[in-house]
Amino acid sequence: MKEIPNLNTDVLIIGGGATGHVAAWELARRGHEVIMLRTGAGASPGISGFNVPCAEAGDTVEKYIEDTNASGRGQGGKELTKALCEGALGLPEYLENLGFVFDRNADGSLFTRKSLGSSYGRVVGHGNSSGSMVLNILDSKLKQLDNFRVLSSARALRLISDGKTVSGAFVYDEKEKAFFNVFAKATLLCTGGFAGIFPFTSNSKDISGDGAAMALLAGCGLIDMEFVQFEPSSAVWPPQIRGKGVITTLFYEGAVMKNSLGERFMFKYDPRGECVNKDALSHAIETEIREGRGTEHGGVWFDASGVDTQRLHDAYEPFIRRYASVGIDFTKEPVELANAAHTTIGGAQIDATCRSGLKGLYVAGEAAGHVHGSNRIGGSAGSETLVFGQIAAASIKEDIDGLTLKKEAFVPASGSGSSINPERLEEIRAEEKELIGEGAGVFRDGETLERCAARMKELYEELLACGECEDPDLKCRLIRTQNDVVTAMALFAAANARCDSCGSHQRTDYPDAPAENYHTLVRSDNHNIKTDKIINS
Repeated sequence: MKEIPNLNTDVLIIGGGATGHVAAWELARRGHEVIMLRTGAGASPGISGFNVPCAEAGDTVEKYIEDTNASGRGQGGKELTKALCEGALGLPEYLENLGFVFDRNADGSLFTRKSLGSSYGRVVGHGNSSGSMVLNILDSKLKQLDNFRVLSSARALRLISDGKTVSGAFVYDEKEKAFFNVFAKATLLCTGGFAGIFPFTSNSKDISGDGAAMALLAGCGLIDMEFVQFEPSSAVWPPQIRGKGVITTLFYEGAVMKNSLGERFMFKYDPRGECVNKDALSHAIETEIREGRGTEHGGVWFDASGVDTQRLHDAYEPFIRRYASVGIDFTKEPVELANAAHTTIGGAQIDATCRSGLKGLYVAGEAAGHVHGSNRIGGSAGSETLVFGQIAAASIKEDIDGLTLKKEAFVPASGSGSSINPERLEEIRAEEKELIGEGAGVFRDGETLERCAARMKELYEELLACGECEDPDLKCRLIRTQNDVVTAMALFAAANARCDSCGSHQRTDYPDAPAENYHTLVRSDNHNIKTDKIINS
């Protein structure tokens, strides 16, 4: 097996999305040595815009907080929600200073779109490619700095941790076929969410359970893992665009949902029709499909023909082009959409400064939990990446002089059994996704959760028992499969512990809302998953 020398740096950033880029820029431009592990950009290229309060007349930070709390059923951390909403106010100035170009109205004001869950039009950006523009701008700036280095084929598999301090990561270089350690004074985990472990997801293939599992196994608690937001407008047909989403701001423009009977069904569930929170929309869609009123390919109809055609071309051209590429006229023909696992609202437990409780470990973006409560407002995911990327960088700058570079190499443990073969590993991965889809979908129940969790634990024990792999790629895949299964176990544990229905977590055996706000906190004790409940704060 090829050997690569270990690396040393001030700051290790695990994740190449918008959060990581913002943090890298804020740290590197101030002289700190930064290494970024970036095997992909995650969900960031799909960011269409950012929620900014006060972009529309009458809006305020306080109203943004109110909407966030209402959408999340009051489950979000007060200080985290405040940090998000207050921080979003400064995003236009911050981005324009970087060179970002906002869409504007004829009078020069910011062009806004209204997202589900918002009382005002808050989503601002550049067309539907805001995330890509941010990444391109920051990529260009970071390339000019000698103290910034990006490893584009290196993937973190484990954090180097003694349970109290994190000092870097154990890494696999997919191009060089070699493992090594990156030692760092500060480590920022911004790997995004874990919705990629679901069988039907809007996420790209590079998104998995690595981030959540690394945090958990390092000694960081995972909070609110049961809250997974399903995107109610993800394509199920044609196969070429399966999982690709249609932006839900179109419901405020005149788009509607219909079942296979041609009924505009949302008014059966809410007098506001389609203009409800995403969790309510996903629950209604799932009910229609379960009760036999779904389309041929397992979805419902999304019809944008009621939206002004010129408006569609002006504001939603990428969706028109996407469907035109598969022979569908989006401006006239309905399309088949369904719920896909989209945003994971739970994640690593942090405070409002992105500190994790483990010395040297900071977490930001979708990898962290407790920000949005039990359901996220459309547009807030984009704001979260930029706001908390800046906050994490500020905390690292404040702490870095008090952190030391520890060089204790990590060696992953191998079991006493035989080495796993590729076929069996693929079987486990397939069964893992099947179990997640069965037990942790839009609707859940305790009996199914317990059965799926028990089987998932058996799979994990089988993976832990595997002996040393001589094939480096297979060894990497083994560790990543362990990570996905660990994350799934944490999800099942949290969903089973929450015996009520709240926002994006719906228990058919416990349909009522919780009597009080509380949170599930998952921890790992020698690979055993434990779950506690903590009162909201």
